[in-house]
Amino acid sequence: MQGVMFNKRGVVAVIVFIVASATQADAPDRRVFENRYLSVQVGAEYAQIDLLQSIIELQVPERFQTVGGSLNYLLKPYGFQIDDDPESNEQYLLLMLALPEPHRQLGPITLMDAVTTLGGASFRPLINPVKRTVRYQLRDGFGKFVTDEELAYARKQWLEEKEKSSPSLTTEEFSVLVQPGDSLSSFANELDIEGITTDQALVYLFQANPHAFVSSNMNYLLAGAELTIAPVEPETLPIAVEASQLVDEHYRLWVQREVTP
Repeated sequence: MQGVMFNKRGVVAVIVFIVASATQADAPDRRVFENRYLSVQVGAEYAQIDLLQSIIELQVPERFQTVGGSLNYLLKPYGFQIDDDPESNEQYLLLMLALPEPHRQLGPITLMDAVTTLGGASFRPLINPVKRTVRYQLRDGFGKFVTDEELAYARKQWLEEKEKSSPSLTTEEFSVLVQPGDSLSSFANELDIEGITTDQALVYLFQANPHAFVSSNMNYLLAGAELTIAPVEPETLPIAVEASQLVDEHYRLWVQREVTP
C-alpha cells in the first residue's frame, strides 16, 4: 500500500473554513452549507478525478535496479501500467536502463511529473487515459544514438526479465530480502491476489513473518530480514473489516510510540 495514512482527530472550533486547493479553482462550487459558519466541500478531490495529478513521495526499494521495474512499482498503486504493446521497441531501451540514483527518491511531485522524470531527457511519456497505460517514445533527435538491433535486444531482455520476476502467489512460495527503504506497504502493493484488500495483504504478510518486525508492529519492518511469501488462501484471512481494524491499531501504536518523548 503506497500512500499516506492520516489520523482522525477531534477538532473544537467556533468557525471552520474548508478551502478548495488552487488546482480546483476552475471546478464548479459544490459546497454544502451546514450553517452560517461551516461549509464542507462535497465531491471527488481533483487528484481522484485525474490520477496523474496525485501528489506522491517515492522511495524506490533497492531491489528495483532498472527504470522499468521502478516504473511498475510507481504506477501500480494508481491503476496504471506500462504499455505491453507499444508501436515500436523504443521504450524497452529505457525500461532496461539502470535506475539513476537521483531518481530513486522523488517528491513531493505529481505522478505525471514522476513518470516524465523517469523518462529522462531522451524519452517522452505517452498516456492512454482509457486503458491507463504509459508508453515511452524517443524525443526528436535522439533516434540517431541507437540502432534497431539494440532496440530489439532491449525488448528481448525486458520480456525475459518480466517473466522471471512474476512468481504466482497462488502456486509457489518465494522469498524476498528487505532492503533499506522498504516498507510492508511496498510489498503489499506488489501482491496481486484476486478477492483480497490491501489491508488483508498487509495482515497476511505480517502474520506470516513475525520474525521480520520490531515490537510485533507491522510498521517496524527490519532491513535485512527475509520475508517468506507462501501461497495464500483468501478464505483463511481475516475479513476485510477486521484486517482494516488491525492495520489501524498497529498504526495508532506506531504513531503513539513515535511521538512519545
